[in-house]
Amino acid sequence: MQVIDWLLLQNPVVKRLTKIHLLGQKVPYQTEGYINDYLNLFDANKKMWGGGVYSPKWISTHYTMLELMTMEIDPKHPIYQEGLKTLLTYLWPNHGMYNKHVHLDMCVSAMVLNMSAYGEHQSPKIDEIIDYILDHPMPDGGWNCSWERKPKPHISSVHTTLSVIEAFHQVLKQGYTYRRDEVRDALYQGIEVLLERDLFKNKKTGDPIHPIMTKASYPARWKYDILRALECFASIHFPYDPRMKDALDLLKSQMKGPFMPKGTKISGLTHFNLEQGRYGAMNTLRMLKVLKTYEPNTYQTLIQKDITHEKT
Repeated sequence: MQVIDWLLLQNPVVKRLTKIHLLGQKVPYQTEGYINDYLNLFDANKKMWGGGVYSPKWISTHYTMLELMTMEIDPKHPIYQEGLKTLLTYLWPNHGMYNKHVHLDMCVSAMVLNMSAYGEHQSPKIDEIIDYILDHPMPDGGWNCSWERKPKPHISSVHTTLSVIEAFHQVLKQGYTYRRDEVRDALYQGIEVLLERDLFKNKKTGDPIHPIMTKASYPARWKYDILRALECFASIHFPYDPRMKDALDLLKSQMKGPFMPKGTKISGLTHFNLEQGRYGAMNTLRMLKVLKTYEPNTYQTLIQKDITHEKT
């Protein structure tokens, strides 16, 4: 047995994503496994999950749908589409004014844009969110969720910047045309902001911005980590940059053969446990996807390794 064989024995969601991203197969959308488990928890009367829109974390509508998108649910699934209407109604009222003084958090806005673009949603609110993000960058070219607070920050946040990159990638991928050239330029500027930090370093000291960012968490929720960043870059087909090396080496040092650990569990409510075994199936899949793009020789070595006697 090899690691891809092992992945193909996991939850149907992992099996499907393995076929798509590691084996290059075209696989139709399906609702088996985790996706079906999430769909069964949808409250059809309230049009939401977990009794709330953004909270309670992590069982709310927002974070459940973020997981469904990550698991690549059919973007046209009627429940996903209902969830989008709920998000845009409650999280983006009155041109994004959370109250009469401040806008919706920039990071949350980016996640809502990401999920909406994934669902190919058509609404004037999509253009409004794009305007909001494009019109409020930090001086360094990234974004910060605290941009309008006082005292105003002067540098970007890696958390918010990555959420914007993911959202703008989805906007371009799904063919939205509104301010398209500006969206593309901003996306690549955001990538440069992260690469200037080698994806995880304080620019002044060279130390990790925070140790937790060097370890992969699944689900990542809104939080930044280097595997999430590299997986995003791989999805964009962004070419290898030497400034990725330290992050890649850190992640490889955490591997047990071809396996990745489950990662740090982010505290909060959950609908159910996603990982049951010794290793993290989703993290392993994500790491192999990254290595396939940026270190193909390492990838080939790992996928050919015999894991028959490994306790998984």
